[in-house]
Amino acid sequence: MSGERRDHPEQEISIRRREHELFVQESVASGGPVKSFPEYLREVPAAPLSAGLKAALWAVALLAAILFAVALWRLVNRPTPRTPSGRGRARASSPAAPRKAAAAPTATPIVAARSTTPPNQEASR
Repeated sequence: MSGERRDHPEQEISIRRREHELFVQESVASGGPVKSFPEYLREVPAAPLSAGLKAALWAVALLAAILFAVALWRLVNRPTPRTPSGRGRARASSPAAPRKAAAAPTATPIVAARSTTPPNQEASR
């Protein structure tokens, strides 16, 4: 990096010249009479805020504090997200729930004798 800077001495001179034009001459030109801070404070009278303005500022501050407290409360008491199947995952602090055995698809029982009537129709009399 330092080797690259040495390769461009005319660029550095140009940068310094431009810096001098922009910043140094500006500060010299605006060097008119400037009041000191204590002098400025003596000239400008202190004007206290009106009661209505104070009340408005306190109301805004109270509202901001309430919103902040609600945001913190919601952060601490965040509901657990639900899985797409509708079942929530058990929390680590809750007692272990008994797990259901994996349900194997049950086969329909084989009927030994078939009836002559269909199962959903009544027998005609």
